[in-house]
Amino acid sequence: MLTDLRYALRSLRKHPAFAAIAVLTLALGIGANTAIFSVINAVLLRPLPYPEPDRLVQLFTRGQQDSRFSLSYPDVQEIRGLTRDFSGVAPFTTQLYNLTGGAEPREVRAALATDDLFRVLGVEALAGRTFAPGELRDRVTILSHGLWSSLFGSDASLIGRTISLDNRPFTVIGVMPPAFRFPDEDIQLWVPLGERFRASPEVETDRQFYAFNTVARLAPDATIEQAQADLAVIAQRINAAQRDQQQTGEQRIEVNMGRRGPGGGPRTVVNPATQFDVQSLRDEVLRDGVSPRALWVLFGAVGLVLLIACANAAALLVARGAARRKEIAVRQAIGAGRWRIARQLLAESVALALLGGAVGVVLGFWGVDALLALWPDVLPRAREIGMDARVLVFALGLSLATGVAFGLVPALRVSVSGVEQALREESGASTGSRERRRINAMLVVAEITLALVLLVGSGLLIKSFVRLTSIDPGYDTREVLAARIRLTPDRYPGFPQQAEFFQRLSDALVEHPAVASVSLSRTLPLTGSVQILAFDPREVRPDFAEPFLASRLSVVAPGYFSTLGIPLRQGRDFTAADRDGAPRVVVVNSELADLLWPGQDPLGRTIPVAFPGGASRLSVIGVIGPVRYASLDASTMPEMYLPYTQAQGTSQMWITVRARRSPLLLAGALRDAVRQLDSSQPIGEIVSLEQMISRSTAARRFNMSLLSGFAALAVALALVGIYGLTAYAVTQRTREMGLRMAVGAGPGDLVRLLVTENLWLVGAGVAAGLAGAFAATRVLASLLYETSTSDATAFGGAAALLAVVALAATYVPARRAAKVDPMAALRQE
Repeated sequence: MLTDLRYALRSLRKHPAFAAIAVLTLALGIGANTAIFSVINAVLLRPLPYPEPDRLVQLFTRGQQDSRFSLSYPDVQEIRGLTRDFSGVAPFTTQLYNLTGGAEPREVRAALATDDLFRVLGVEALAGRTFAPGELRDRVTILSHGLWSSLFGSDASLIGRTISLDNRPFTVIGVMPPAFRFPDEDIQLWVPLGERFRASPEVETDRQFYAFNTVARLAPDATIEQAQADLAVIAQRINAAQRDQQQTGEQRIEVNMGRRGPGGGPRTVVNPATQFDVQSLRDEVLRDGVSPRALWVLFGAVGLVLLIACANAAALLVARGAARRKEIAVRQAIGAGRWRIARQLLAESVALALLGGAVGVVLGFWGVDALLALWPDVLPRAREIGMDARVLVFALGLSLATGVAFGLVPALRVSVSGVEQALREESGASTGSRERRRINAMLVVAEITLALVLLVGSGLLIKSFVRLTSIDPGYDTREVLAARIRLTPDRYPGFPQQAEFFQRLSDALVEHPAVASVSLSRTLPLTGSVQILAFDPREVRPDFAEPFLASRLSVVAPGYFSTLGIPLRQGRDFTAADRDGAPRVVVVNSELADLLWPGQDPLGRTIPVAFPGGASRLSVIGVIGPVRYASLDASTMPEMYLPYTQAQGTSQMWITVRARRSPLLLAGALRDAVRQLDSSQPIGEIVSLEQMISRSTAARRFNMSLLSGFAALAVALALVGIYGLTAYAVTQRTREMGLRMAVGAGPGDLVRLLVTENLWLVGAGVAAGLAGAFAATRVLASLLYETSTSDATAFGGAAALLAVVALAATYVPARRAAKVDPMAALRQE
């Protein structure tokens, strides 16, 4: 076999054009497969970087319609008693801190956790140590490797020293390894959970404050099903106790929805009865970003691209085998057997595939870098994606399999011919030419079929994406800049100080000539954070079916609706008169108004709610339309908006600026305004609303872009392949074309003849492709938005496009054949 490979390489070196075309064709297919496999390997195949990762689970509170949100701390304490199910239970949450003391203040994201977290995950610090029992309320911190290296220069002496978080000293006790990024990629440090209790003491005892995500490790002999059953028993006990106590009051749920949040959140009405859910931690990691199904679909798509590349390579080998028929006949005449010749020819195809694989690995490496650069936040576990030993073994195996796949049939076909058969083919009296035509026809049909399947799939995703992005989000995204600012609690301890800072900042920005308006809000659409206010709707509408209604709650300043371009359908906006001490007011969306007062005017009506300071009735002063808050494709829900001055705000707010021109040009002015007010105050995220929209649709854009790119590559390969096969077939029929012209056929007759013959092949390929696409696109159902997997437009458009491309690839060589000189064609005999 080594001898055959050496001879194959010498033979290919003598025909560099043939070798280059074949290697490049195969490299495109193998490279695309290698790139996508490296993603699947890191995201789906590689286990989580913890000891016994399959034993790790995450716990949730479950609501209606499969909504899920975090646990309360008392619930966590109850669950910790299930020692036969869990060997460890660790609650955690996330919080922003202002890190000062360096050249520039910066906002950092911290995970607040108990000492159980690192023990449950089975990780140790790279330097120093993790939290010790009894440090729940100590001001200590553990740094991520990224923060330690980027901000502190990997200074080992930092262990034991203090850093300033929110103007308070925290002692650095450890640094985590580079690969540890729990619970997500944005975490920069870890602090004890007691910091959360210190800021809000009620969180530690309030069972209706769902603030903590919880990771747990299953006991050695426990299963998820067993743990789920035992959690159901605990839930029943909790619900019975709550009924006995007849607790009432506000039910507010602080959760994060989306990639940056610690867990899922309610999308509709949550269930007031406690229920728990257990899910594999690995499955939860994969919930955000591109779905596993989408990755497998893309892997299947690049497989089809590789098959088309194989068909092209097989066509090249068939043509090369026809040119070598005399050489093969001589080999057989001097004693070479069929299998010896087939082995030699197969060695050439394997050599081509290995060369294509080597180039493909380079292309795949570049492809992975391009994917991570274009979509850095779309792929789960993105930092683990790369070329490792498994990916290289995959590329080698794929190259060998490809070489056998496209080389076997041509090798067997060429090796079966003997000396007599070769002479007959040379004289045109053999059926060999007809056999080659059949092989060419099969390859043409196969290429059209495979390309059409990909083209239909990409058409469905494109149509779905267009429908998604054409949705009215309920606000005007143009020319709006938003910035998240979290005031340092020690410097701005109460609402008066916070309100003064934000008012001075708003006044400074309004004076800028490029600013049209400014407003404030506690949350923003598509940012991943949502606050839910639950109340009993029967106090407003006695015939309401449920005793519990959850409404999304937003706290905003006057001018918020005009700044975001949210039109008021009825009533008025908030004004400076809606301050603390004035009658409490609320703006609701039309969905909540229709639920509480169907067919009635909601203005002047009141909604009874309970706040920490006591119960209150909110008077409705305005109605807006529904806003797409969680994502463009998520259903809307009831909404209430409270004035910032009556809700007393928080230290963290979003400031929104409507610009008169490009909003990103105001980022510098915004930073300068904050720096002039307080040089120690950092700014968190600065983003335009259009960027938020783009971020929310990134996963669907990723699916659409890649599948469309693979479809375009497949069509290009099919175009080249069909052109090459047709040109080769026409060349083989040069004598026939000369005879036809000699007896009176004109150029137009020859073009019609050749195009008509290929028209049947195109029709067969389109029919087979439509049937294959109808079956294959079923797997796309979960990736589409308001688009049927059998959408006639996508199927018809793809079929028409590919038919035109295929016929164009046929017409060009047919047109060239029609210009042949009859005497020159006959002299070839």
